[in-house]
Amino acid sequence: MNKIKTKRGFEKRPARITKFISLPKFIVSKLENSILNNPPTFNFNNSLAFYFLNLIATRRFIDPNFDECFEGFVSLDSKLLEHYSYNYKKYFIYFTDNGILEKRIYSKDKNRANSFRFIYNSEIDCKEFVKVDISNLQKLKNFELIEKYTGKDEKCSHLVKWFYEGLEIDSQQAILEAQKEPNFLKRQSYLLGIEKLKNKEYWFTRNSHTDNRLHTPLTNLSKKLRPFLSFKGEKLVNLDIRSSQPYFRVVLIERIYSRIATLMFENVKNHLYSSGFRKEYSKIKNWILNEDFYTEISKVLFEGRKISLTRTEWAGRGKNKEKKTVTYENERELTKKLILRLFYIDTNSYLYRHDSDLKIFDEKFPYFSAFLKELKKSNYKYLSKLMQNEEAHCILDEVTKRLNQLYPKMPLFTIHDSIMTTEYWAERTNLKKLIQSMMLEVNRVKPQINN
Repeated sequence: MNKIKTKRGFEKRPARITKFISLPKFIVSKLENSILNNPPTFNFNNSLAFYFLNLIATRRFIDPNFDECFEGFVSLDSKLLEHYSYNYKKYFIYFTDNGILEKRIYSKDKNRANSFRFIYNSEIDCKEFVKVDISNLQKLKNFELIEKYTGKDEKCSHLVKWFYEGLEIDSQQAILEAQKEPNFLKRQSYLLGIEKLKNKEYWFTRNSHTDNRLHTPLTNLSKKLRPFLSFKGEKLVNLDIRSSQPYFRVVLIERIYSRIATLMFENVKNHLYSSGFRKEYSKIKNWILNEDFYTEISKVLFEGRKISLTRTEWAGRGKNKEKKTVTYENERELTKKLILRLFYIDTNSYLYRHDSDLKIFDEKFPYFSAFLKELKKSNYKYLSKLMQNEEAHCILDEVTKRLNQLYPKMPLFTIHDSIMTTEYWAERTNLKKLIQSMMLEVNRVKPQINN
């Protein structure tokens, strides 16, 4: 199978498609009316047009930033679009000329790529959807029609198969919950996600050139909607690694100490063996492995001071970055965001140098902070990729595969750092302790697991 290089790494082609896709009814009606009243003047493939519109819909569902920050505007990879059709630009011009999509022009000053969004009537919720048959795309060379995904390309057959063997969503109750969301665009994405799950319209991606995580309709489903998931009528339960990214940071440090990874991280050894670092690390490690890390570190950072939970932050990546106002539920949630930013931000950047919260961390933990700076010195982006790859390998390639071998009848689903199964299997296998023991064996560090 041919591969093309995109902005997100190497992706396999041709594109695998199933027979039907679900789209908002008003979008389908708009396109059909446009074709009838203003026929395209180029070689137009209806199914390809619907496929392009579906890319907009699913991309918004996959990344909530498009709704929360970018007002529903979505940027698409031009190399992939060109691979689907060398005429792709004509399709998008047709969409904008006929009031189906709105285009936001590339802005170098705002560091923003060309992007598109559906033109909604913002006073009316989109509750009706249509299943569109796109099977004739298989006649084009860059599309492959499949009945269902196997998970072989993602090396996750042991997880993908369960989607087709009994995964369900209580769509009526999920819709009622989704309608409580005040943000109109976000609400529309929730409703679309519910519809696609109801219709068993699944997708699976895993890219070793980026985070190596398994992305599915579940990984991007709002936490508010997960309680309405079930497997053959039985409720699903979720077990996740507490403080997952800090936990894998401990795993990395312990590996360096035990000389498993010293060649890769030769530059940080002097920091790790200093008495100041050992003292700070011992405290941080204990919080991560035995306490609530984010709660404990928030006590140190804020020392009981009353702080604002509303912040102005940058969202997005690459050519799509904009400021947004975020209000956190509590100090713990704010601290979690600050720590993850600290772990992965470029310490030479303006944002780092002018962030008062991060300065407090530097003051409270000078040795650990110096270690982080040294770790990111040559390439700060590499560290986040490494940690995500460690997490993905542990959960997808080690723990869930071992669980599947031990209990081949136990349904398994993952949401990045968490594992889902039914209440019956979680209790029968004492799954929490089993996951802990497996991760201790793999990583030599025992994590905390949240139910």
